[in-house]
Amino acid sequence: MLRAAGRELLDDTVESIGELEENFSDIERANRWLGGLSAVQFATRALRPQTILDVGCGSGDTAQFLARTARAQGRSVRVTCLDVNPDVLAIARKRHGDPDLQFVTGNGESLPFEEASFDVAMCNLTLHHCDPGAAVALLRELRRVARVAPVVTDLRRSRAAWAGAALLVSIFTRNRLTRHDAPLSVLRAYTPLEALALAREAGWKNPRVRRMPFYRMVLWDV
Repeated sequence: MLRAAGRELLDDTVESIGELEENFSDIERANRWLGGLSAVQFATRALRPQTILDVGCGSGDTAQFLARTARAQGRSVRVTCLDVNPDVLAIARKRHGDPDLQFVTGNGESLPFEEASFDVAMCNLTLHHCDPGAAVALLRELRRVARVAPVVTDLRRSRAAWAGAALLVSIFTRNRLTRHDAPLSVLRAYTPLEALALAREAGWKNPRVRRMPFYRMVLWDV
């Protein structure tokens, strides 16, 4: 099954902020119930980072989850949420005004940080938005600014995952962005082997990938 080349509606400017917020609510529900947050927890649990960069942060639900989880464990973590879209960052600030989160406008292919600025540099549901050249640039930047490890969590492309996404959005949401983008996100996602190849091209020394439930995967460098 070849990777699709189409653009998602979220990749371009969305005129309706309300529609964008509804889309992020759908994404947050999927992260909560369909393996997104559990993949992030698996990826970061052993690393126990004190500083995290979340590239393509979306509504900030992943960053909020990481901050709350750390506090529940009696430790703290500072999460820098980066997104190229100021409207997205405004939504994230409004939804998650956590003192352990800070918000920065920037591009994942050219991060405005020095080398090894964070313990962990990660992106969640962001890699599939990038064509291969941009994906390599993003992965190279994550490796550059990560002191301990770069981490990626994303979807895994497959026919079954596409069919499941198409069925779920037809039942559970009326949001135009979600109904268009969710199935296309699966078609644009990379397979685990493709993700490993991209990481090696980006200069990751010892990339690993793990398949996670609900057609997710975790990619990291150790």
